[in-house]
Amino acid sequence: MKSAIAIGTSIFIIFLVAFLLLGSWQEKPSFVPLRSINIGNALDAPKDIQWDVEMKKEYFSLIQEAGFNAVRLPIRFSDYAKESVDYKLDEEFMDEIDLYIEEALKHDLRIILDLHHFEEIMLHPEDNHELFLSIWEQLSTRYQDYSDDVIFELLNEPKENLNGEQWNQYIKDALAIIRQTNPSRKVIVGPGHYNSLDYLKALELPEDPHLIVTFHYYEPNDFAFQGNPYHQGFEDLHGIEWNAEDEEVDYIKRRFTIVKEWADARNLPVYLGEFGINKEAPYESRIRWTAIVRQQAEEHGFSWGYWELASSFGIYDPKTGEWDQRMLDALLSTND
Repeated sequence: MKSAIAIGTSIFIIFLVAFLLLGSWQEKPSFVPLRSINIGNALDAPKDIQWDVEMKKEYFSLIQEAGFNAVRLPIRFSDYAKESVDYKLDEEFMDEIDLYIEEALKHDLRIILDLHHFEEIMLHPEDNHELFLSIWEQLSTRYQDYSDDVIFELLNEPKENLNGEQWNQYIKDALAIIRQTNPSRKVIVGPGHYNSLDYLKALELPEDPHLIVTFHYYEPNDFAFQGNPYHQGFEDLHGIEWNAEDEEVDYIKRRFTIVKEWADARNLPVYLGEFGINKEAPYESRIRWTAIVRQQAEEHGFSWGYWELASSFGIYDPKTGEWDQRMLDALLSTND
């Protein structure tokens, strides 16, 4: 009798352990959602060239006080390494990056280091593969002792000659380097064709419990980019509205469902790393679209990052020190 009870108990324990292990394997890795903003057109400008946003450490306190919990920092790291024989990142520039990271952490903001505008690798992938890996080896070593609130993003918007097969391999190569010194750091990676959700099906990721998949969303393009001289073909468009009609909202839901189903099948968290509307768009439409996209991102379980702080898509004016309060409410309101 005792033997039968012991056997039964053992079987129960085995099934219980198996159930718990299966549950933990199926569960998506825990990750507190990001409600972030991009500080664009600043550190992603070419080396020694000032674009229209001057980088200031004061932005981090302003962003935290506004209600965001994270910052995506687009950085053109490649310009500060490519001229060196051994691809060593410029130390003075990296000291500046250290300052911004520490400022973000001081204000309880998670910070995404985004390798941005690496144009050379898009045009000549094979010639710049070594530089790409060197950048991530240096960043990994430099920040290996920083908290998990520092997040890496491998490459913004892979495109052009960097094809899907190459990009999948470059992801594996970079992760192998990063994991040597940062075994559990969150790493963001996205599909090709400008991080388009339509190219998720071509994205093949290695087994890694600390990955986050990203995509960017600027749809409809003619509405999002209208009047913007930096987007060829859209500069002469004006007055295109977005009225949150049922079919317009349903379209966003369908698009985001594609991402959610792809990510859920792979137990991956999702980060909508860029979405935004150029300020040339009709103002009320801009607010409606921003609010709906943010709401749908959250309803689909996505983290998000608005593009951007203070340039042509921006919601903060550095000259006056004032936020566009209605746009801020569209992003951060809890009264949806």
